Amino acid sequence: MHKIEICLTPALLNQYEFSDSIVVVTDVFRATTTMCTAFANGAVSIIPVATEAEAISYKAMGYLTGAEHDTEKYEFADFGNSPSEYTVKRVNKQSLVMLTSNGTKAIKGAQNCYRLLIGAFVNLQALVKRIQQLDRDVLVVCSGSNGRICLEDSLFAGALVSTLIAEEGFESASDVARIAESLLHQANRDFSRFLIQSEHAKRLIDHGFRSDLNFCLRKSIFGVVPELKVDKLVIPQENL
Repeated sequence: MHKIEICLTPALLNQYEFSDSIVVVTDVFRATTTMCTAFANGAVSIIPVATEAEAISYKAMGYLTGAEHDTEKYEFADFGNSPSEYTVKRVNKQSLVMLTSNGTKAIKGAQNCYRLLIGAFVNLQALVKRIQQLDRDVLVVCSGSNGRICLEDSLFAGALVSTLIAEEGFESASDVARIAESLLHQANRDFSRFLIQSEHAKRLIDHGFRSDLNFCLRKSIFGVVPELKVDKLVIPQENL
């Protein structure tokens, strides 16, 4: 029986031992949803970076670059952090670089693990299947918001815990995982209504991204599970 644990914010990563575990990084609003969208629309790879200087450096080398801070696109960037920007026309067969407020930093902080996978509601069922194939303990790392816990990532973590347990072979490892499951039951499957008052949802709506919020809560519409290989996210050949 494998254990599934949840780290509610990257600020707490030093409390966990995960070198031999599958790490699932999630940033529902919006980085990991956007990454899944880009791969579903044909992107070849995504290099996650943690600083503006790194993103600018890759941009200077000719990479298409997505870069965002507090919902706003950097002036030098080709994309922001909206999944609607990463269309087939723009990203098919392209290698990208991404910098976001929380998601890409969480990836960099959690990369010393057995396998690092990208998760969101949009690829939930494909993610569950991939985790079952890898057959290891799981740590879900919620990207949160500037070091703080956020509702949407915690809700996704609860959905993943609940789904894995229902599929059998996994069990909750701690009270944190059980709390996330309880959050899922409280949402009663109406995620949009439950999350509409969350800090991040309000911020997205205030900045004109209501449609992104709705898109990010769609369930299992993509069959891709991005995985970190050295310094870039790819879709492994065995999963194509």
